[in-house]
Amino acid sequence: SNLQRTANTKNGPKDLGDISAQTYNFFVKSFKQFCKWMVLDNRAMKSPVDHLGTKNVKVDRRHDRRALEPDEIRHLLEVTRQQPARWHMTGPERALLYRLAAESGLRSNEIRSLKKSSFDFDNCTVTVKAGYSKRKREDVLPLKPDTMTEIKNHLENKLPTAPAFPLPSKGKIATMLRQDLEAAEIDYQDAAGKFADFHSLRHTTGSLL
Repeated sequence: SNLQRTANTKNGPKDLGDISAQTYNFFVKSFKQFCKWMVLDNRAMKSPVDHLGTKNVKVDRRHDRRALEPDEIRHLLEVTRQQPARWHMTGPERALLYRLAAESGLRSNEIRSLKKSSFDFDNCTVTVKAGYSKRKREDVLPLKPDTMTEIKNHLENKLPTAPAFPLPSKGKIATMLRQDLEAAEIDYQDAAGKFADFHSLRHTTGSLL
């Protein structure tokens, strides 16, 4: 397999498109789990990848993120609300998206899965189904009442099964946020070399907590 050949090369992940050690480890673990199932289900005599190890993530930090400061996130939301439509999302839609991400800690793919029916407006919670959660379990997260009011207004004319946000592709989400950061005059990369990409909003959640 490509994964096995990659593991035996001097440069490691570069054969798979120069992926990070963390992504490489994810592939290894997933493939080893699949091969283990093959053996348990009598589809193979033994796993051909049992010998594969993982890489040290700490020595391969390629894109460290930073949390936005409270003043920065407030300013980002204020400026974004006034910005024109980008990537099929209005300024207010994007501001609400960033607010939800920073408040809940949800990843972009988890937010992409949300529908109007995902929100409990009475109890101020949002639910991510197990199939879309990275932890593979249903997550029910609290939201602030004023945030829920904005979301309710945003979803007022949508069907229960309609996507909550018309998110662009993963790569374009990063570009979209970067454009709004530039409009708000917030550095995408700080002096320490850390980035403020979409996943940094999840870091912001932890910092705010």
